Amino acid sequence: MVDAKYIGLIFVAVFSGAMLVYTWLSLYNRVDYSVIFYAALLIVSFSLMLLKKK
Repeated sequence: MVDAKYIGLIFVAVFSGAMLVYTWLSLYNRVDYSVIFYAALLIVSFSLMLLKKK
């Protein structure tokens, strides 16, 4: 079972990554799928790192 602390950290990682990508792409008023892909990859790797740490 995953602790609530890790679930909270994963939620913060997903939220902050999504907001970072949204803010960054809205500055240039365009969609760049490579930025979205690499941000998603970073969020997934961080979340998996937290889950494996337990």
